[in-house]
Amino acid sequence: MRAVFEKSIEAVGKITCRDLGKTGSGFFLGSQGFLLTNNHVVSRMNIDTTGAIRLDYSNQISVKVGERIYEASLAMDKNSDRPVVYDYAVLKLDITPKAYFEIVDASVVAQGDEVIAIGYPLEFNEPVLTDGVISAIVSRPSHINSLHRIKTFLTNTIVIYGNSGGPLIRKSDGKVVGIITMPHEMRDEVRQRLKTYINSRETEIPPPIRDLIKFVLKYIQIGLVHAVSIEYAINDPIFNLNKGGS
Repeated sequence: MRAVFEKSIEAVGKITCRDLGKTGSGFFLGSQGFLLTNNHVVSRMNIDTTGAIRLDYSNQISVKVGERIYEASLAMDKNSDRPVVYDYAVLKLDITPKAYFEIVDASVVAQGDEVIAIGYPLEFNEPVLTDGVISAIVSRPSHINSLHRIKTFLTNTIVIYGNSGGPLIRKSDGKVVGIITMPHEMRDEVRQRLKTYINSRETEIPPPIRDLIKFVLKYIQIGLVHAVSIEYAINDPIFNLNKGGS
């Protein structure tokens, strides 16, 4: 596991979208400077004046890799629904990465496989590693469009906000299984109930209790998270146009 982590220092990056005020994680795939992350890390959904949903992508994306910071651009088609539905984004950095991940053979991934998550949660500026197992392999509706179903790996690996977009790695061979994407619904339910409570006008909450709840909302962990299968990202047309990028 130590060897995987040492490699990850140059293969995993911290993403900052300065214009959106968002951060997340990402990882290199191949030697051409392509970096994968979640679509929701580099975009924001808005409702326009007609009531239609509009997706705004960041135009100020930087990636911290090791001790250096690089500018990045979007490499996939911003007008395609595919990256949105499957919650992936492909970024391009004008560098040759010192390290990158290989893709696991999906047919040999099984429930109970030991896995590692690596990313930049919260305010950490160094990569953080946690481990666990693949708790289940499930097909679930896309959280963006429920008409589409996504193969996801449910894992008990501890992650928190900022880990989004980071790799879920099989410990036995160091290859990427999926992209850390979303918490299990149980965490969403707990967060929603706490938010409803502190935002209720009918409830008087002493300031110390309100501060405690806000702290819990920031750091709450339930222990189950979904990682979207890597297969959706590697089938993006950008990799068909750039052989050797995957």
